[in-house]
Amino acid sequence: MILLYKVPLIIFALLTSLSFAQSSYLQLGDSYYTLRAENSKNNMANGKNVKEAIKYYNLALEDSSTKEEAAWKLLRAYYFLGCFTMPNTKDREIFFADTKKQGKSLFLEFPENPEIAYWYSVNLALWASTVNPITAWHAGSVTETREIAQMLMATEKKGNKISAARGYQILGRAHHKIPNIIFVLNWVKRDSSEYYLKKSMNLNPNDLVTRLFLAEYYKEIGKEQEAENLLLPVIKNRPRYESYLEDERNFIKMRRLLPEL
Repeated sequence: MILLYKVPLIIFALLTSLSFAQSSYLQLGDSYYTLRAENSKNNMANGKNVKEAIKYYNLALEDSSTKEEAAWKLLRAYYFLGCFTMPNTKDREIFFADTKKQGKSLFLEFPENPEIAYWYSVNLALWASTVNPITAWHAGSVTETREIAQMLMATEKKGNKISAARGYQILGRAHHKIPNIIFVLNWVKRDSSEYYLKKSMNLNPNDLVTRLFLAEYYKEIGKEQEAENLLLPVIKNRPRYESYLEDERNFIKMRRLLPEL
């Protein structure tokens, strides 16, 4: 009787230990991701810490209780690894071609999660930026990016300003950068870029990326003063500790738009 009584307790202990281990994987991933900019140089990281984060996020995917959170954090880590540790364009093309496959699988599994949708679209756009626009269109990435943007924009009605701002940002950038190919991408209208990016800024005024995108648009169409008005209030700020390399790169690009500074 004593032995029979102890067996369920042993099983319970093992299951509890396994669940704790999966949760710990997520926490370990977060810990390494926080240190992703450690020992960085010239706005590039050495990749060691973010690769460790990716390893633990992948392990956390194996548990249903942590899978959804691990999914978007993994896609976010992929973005950082590709953008901040790979200076070679061909390497990034191969890398993002692989990550977009896993990203699509996770997005299809959790289609209502705005974080997964956003970070999947980021990786998708980064892959598309490394190939010919026609190649990206044939792969369906342009249409898919637009659909994700619209899904995120719809979250504004639910009070999710950050996700909605991301949706407007994605669509604003798409109108600016995607070529208008008649009968194929005739929904792309360059003039619409300003509307969507300004809408994004209104919802999330602290997003440096949106501010940069809008300034780049103004610079390209000759609205120098509007670009300066956007950049001068933030250009002398220091990068935030929690997103040091990301902020630093945005400030580098901003300074290039204002060469006199």
